[in-house]
Amino acid sequence: MPTIEQYNRKHNNQLPEIKGKKVIITPIPKSEEFYKLYHKWLSNEKLKLHLGEEGMNYTLKEIMEMHDEWKNDFKNMTFCILNKETKEPIGDINLFDSEDFQNLPEISIMLGEHSGKGFGTEASQLLINFAFKKIKIKEINLNVYKDNLAAVGLYKKLGFKIIGESKDEDNREEYLMKITKD
Repeated sequence: MPTIEQYNRKHNNQLPEIKGKKVIITPIPKSEEFYKLYHKWLSNEKLKLHLGEEGMNYTLKEIMEMHDEWKNDFKNMTFCILNKETKEPIGDINLFDSEDFQNLPEISIMLGEHSGKGFGTEASQLLINFAFKKIKIKEINLNVYKDNLAAVGLYKKLGFKIIGESKDEDNREEYLMKITKD
C-alpha cells in the first residue's frame, strides 16, 4: 500500500494547496505571525486537554522547531487550515505514517477558536479525499479521547468507524477509529 513517505519523496516534500467551499488547506506558512497564533492555540488549556498536551508549555522557539521538523519529515504532511473568506489561519491538519498503526496513515486536526462551524469537517474531508484519490492509500486511522465528544462526532460523520479502544500513557481512554476507501 502506498505511504505518505513514498508520496512525499516522489513530490520532493512539496505539499499542495487544496481548496474547499469554506477552507483552504495549504502548507504551513513560515511566518512568525503564524507561529505566534499557533503558540496561542497551544496555550489554551481546553484545547491542550483534547490534544493530550496537558502540562506542556511550548515556547515560540519550540513551536518553530517543531514545524521545521514536521516540514522536513517525509512521513508527515502538516497543513494550515485557512478560512477561505478571510484567509486567516484557523488550525492545522496532519496526515502521517503512524507507528501507532503499523506505519499506516493517521489523521489529526486542531482548530483554534473556530470549532463548531464546519471548518474541521470540510478540512478533514478535503484531506481524506486527497489521500484516497491522489496518494492512493486505502485506509486512514486515528485515535481520539473518548471524552472529546465533538471530535468523536466529527469523525463518525466523516465515516470513521470505531475499531477498538485503548488507554494512553496517562490512562485516558481513547477510541481507535478507521475509514477505508470504498
